[in-house]
Amino acid sequence: MKKKIIISALASLFIIAGFNACVETRETAQSLKKRFPNARVNIIDDEGKDLGYMRIHRNDTLPTLFFLHGSPSNMSVYSIYYEDTILAQWANIITADRPGYGISDAGASEISVRRQAKKMWKILEQEGYPSPLYIIGSSYGGTVAAKMAMLKPDKVDGVVLVSASLAPGEETTYDISHIIKYRFFRWFLPPMIMVANDEKLSHLESLQEMSPLWSKITAPVIMFQGTDDRLIFPENVNFARRNLINSPFVEYHMLEDEKHFLQLKYKDFILERLRHLIQDKSLIKKNMAGISVE
Repeated sequence: MKKKIIISALASLFIIAGFNACVETRETAQSLKKRFPNARVNIIDDEGKDLGYMRIHRNDTLPTLFFLHGSPSNMSVYSIYYEDTILAQWANIITADRPGYGISDAGASEISVRRQAKKMWKILEQEGYPSPLYIIGSSYGGTVAAKMAMLKPDKVDGVVLVSASLAPGEETTYDISHIIKYRFFRWFLPPMIMVANDEKLSHLESLQEMSPLWSKITAPVIMFQGTDDRLIFPENVNFARRNLINSPFVEYHMLEDEKHFLQLKYKDFILERLRHLIQDKSLIKKNMAGISVE
C-alpha cells in the first residue's frame, strides 16, 4: 500500500511539473521591456511587496483588455496576444503578474482571492481606471477576474473566463498537493509550484466566500470550457450560468474533446467573440439569458 501511495505521489508530482506547458520562463522587468519595446513596465509598492504589471497603450479611444494568468504561470503566457498586430488595431492592453509570480514578489503566496482581486484593482487605479474595461482570466486567473467584477461592477464592461474555476469543489486537487504543502519541500521545488499549491489548497474557501456574491456581477460574460477538462470540470460553466442572474449577456462555448489549456490554442476565437461583444451593443440590449455557439 505504501509503495502504491509513493508511486501515486510521484506521478502527481510529474503532472504538476507538466503544468510548465502553459508557463513561460520567468521574466524580469528588463526582459519584458526588451521583448515589448512599446510597452511600459511598472512595479508599484503594495504594502511592502512588489506588484508588477505591463501596459501597452495604443490609443485613448480604444477599450482596454486586462489579462490575468492562471497558476503556475505569469503574464508572459499571453505573449501571443501582446504581439498580435490585428489586436493592436482595436485594443489597449494591461497585464499583470498575480501576487507570488514573476515580478510580483515571486514565491510569496497570497491565498485569498479577495485580496488578489483588490491588488489587481490597485493596478487599474494606478492607471486611472481605464474605460471601457474588459477582464480576461484563465483558470485561477478566471476566479480572480470574477471576483474583480464582484468588487467593482460599475467599472467592468465585460468578463472573459477561460477554463475558469468558479464552482466550489468542481476541480481536481491531486494527492501530492497535500504532501508538498510542508515547508521541507520548499527547499527543492520551484517557488511558482509552491505558490500554485498554496493557492490550490485554499481555493475552496475563496470560492465558497464568492458563492453568494455572483448577483453583483452586472457585466456581460463570455466563457470557454473544454468538455474533457479533468482539472477544472465543465460543471463550472453551468454553475456560473445559474448564478449570473444580473449579467445582461452570458455566452458560453463548450469545446468538444478539449482539455484545460485553451487560451493559446483558441486565441483567435476568444478575441473574435470578445470583439463581437464590444462592437455589437445590441447583444446586451437583448438581455439574453445565455447562448451557446459550438
